Amino acid sequence: MNIVQENKGQLEAVLKVELKEEDYREKVEKELKNLQRKAQVPGFRPGKVPFGMIRKMYGKSVLADEVNKMLVDEVYKYIREKELNVLGNPLPNNQAAEKIDWDTQTEFTFEYEIGLAPKVELDLTDKIEVDYHRIKVADATVDSYVQDIRRQHGKHVNPEVSEAGDVLFGEFAELEAAAKLKENGHSHRANLMIEFVRDEDIKKELIGMKIGDTVELDLVKAVENETEAAGMIGVKKDELSNFNPMFRYTVENIFRIEPAELNEELFTKALPGEEITTEEAFRQRIADQLSGQYQVDSDKHFRNEVMKKLLEETKLELPEAFLKRWLTEANKDEFSSEQVDSEFPMLLDTFRWQLIESHIASEHKLEVSREEITAHLGSFMRAQLRQYGQENVEQSMIDGFVDRIMGNQEEIKKVYDELFDNKLLALYKEKLRLNEVEISYDDFVKLVTEKYQAEKAAV
Repeated sequence: MNIVQENKGQLEAVLKVELKEEDYREKVEKELKNLQRKAQVPGFRPGKVPFGMIRKMYGKSVLADEVNKMLVDEVYKYIREKELNVLGNPLPNNQAAEKIDWDTQTEFTFEYEIGLAPKVELDLTDKIEVDYHRIKVADATVDSYVQDIRRQHGKHVNPEVSEAGDVLFGEFAELEAAAKLKENGHSHRANLMIEFVRDEDIKKELIGMKIGDTVELDLVKAVENETEAAGMIGVKKDELSNFNPMFRYTVENIFRIEPAELNEELFTKALPGEEITTEEAFRQRIADQLSGQYQVDSDKHFRNEVMKKLLEETKLELPEAFLKRWLTEANKDEFSSEQVDSEFPMLLDTFRWQLIESHIASEHKLEVSREEITAHLGSFMRAQLRQYGQENVEQSMIDGFVDRIMGNQEEIKKVYDELFDNKLLALYKEKLRLNEVEISYDDFVKLVTEKYQAEKAAV
C-alpha cells in the first residue's frame, strides 16, 4: 500500500491511496473462509460448501468491504503519523470510486480530499484590550431584596383592616344583577391577593376592608386574565362563560406577613454561618451576592467580546471550499445545501474559534483533572445541603453523591466544560488588558441587547 499527499494550495490536499492485491488478499481470504464455515446452502452440510462457490457468491462484496475498511484505517493512520491537523473528515472521491470494476480489477487507486488547519499565531498580552463591565448594584435593588428576605422570615398575623400587601380569604358568590345574588348561583371560597389585582379601582376597594365586608367585582376586569379569573372561583377557563362575571366577595379573614426585624436572628437565618451582626454588613453581603449573580452575565458577555477580538487578531484563513463540501456531505440527511450556505459564515467562525481555543489551551497547558472534577462536585453538594441547614454532613454521603455523578459521562462532560471555561476566563482576565467600565444592571442589559440586535441585523 502506498499513500501520496498532493497539496492543493496551502490548506487543501489530496491523499492518493494505491492498493495492490497483496495488500488485501489475506484479509479477503480470511473473511471468505469465515463465511464458508457459517454458510448454509441447500444441498450442502454446514461448513462444507465448496470454497469456489463461496468466492463466486460473496467474493465481490467481501473484497469491497475489506478494501473500504483498510482505506479508512490507513488514511487515518497516515494523518496521525504525519501529524496533519485536519478539519472535518477526509472526503472520498466518489466519482472515481464508482468507475471501479470489482469483478476484474486487482489494483486500485482511491482519492481523499482533506482540509488542513492553518497555524494559529496568537499571544495573549496586554496589547489586546477588551471592555469588562463591573455591574453596580443599585440601593433600590438591595432594598427590595432585603424586604423580600424580611417577608420570607416574617410572621403571619390577622389584622382587623386590610392593606395593599394583604391576602383576603372569603366567599365569591355569583350575582344576577347589581346587589342581587343569583338563585342557585355559583359560589366558591378562595384567597384573594390584593397585590395581584390589576384594576386600580377594584384594588382600592379591597384596601381598608374588615371581616364581614363585601365588594362587588367583575372577575375578568379585576385580574385581566380569564385563566386567573376562572381559578378564583374554582372552575376551568372554558367553563368561565357559563357564569355571570359579576361576583360578590365577602371577607371572612385577613392574612398579613409582618416583616421580620432587621436583627442578628434574621441575619443568621438568611445567611447561616456568616456571622453578620449589623444591618450595614447584612446589606453589603446582599449587595455582594447580587453583584456576583450579575457578574455571571458580565463574564458571559466578556467571553463573547474576547472571542470577537481574538478572531479579529488572528484573521485565520480556512479551506472554505473543502469545508462547505464536507458540511454539505456530512449533513445531507438533515440540512439542504441552501441551509448550509446560509449558516456557513457563522460556521466558519466556529471552526476558527475552535482552533484558537485549542491553541490557547495548548500554549498555556490548560487542562481539567479528574481530581478537580470530583472536588467541584463535592463542594457543590455541600453548598446545596448548606442551603437547607445541613452543615456537618458525613463525607461518605458527599462521596456517594460524587460517585453517582462520576458514573454519568454526560454530567462529567458538563462539569469539565464548566471548569475549563472558568480557567479560560481567568486566563483572559490575567493576560489581556481589561478596560473596566462601571455600569448599572439595567444599562448593561440595554447595552448587550442593542449589540446583539445590531449583530443579528448585520448577519
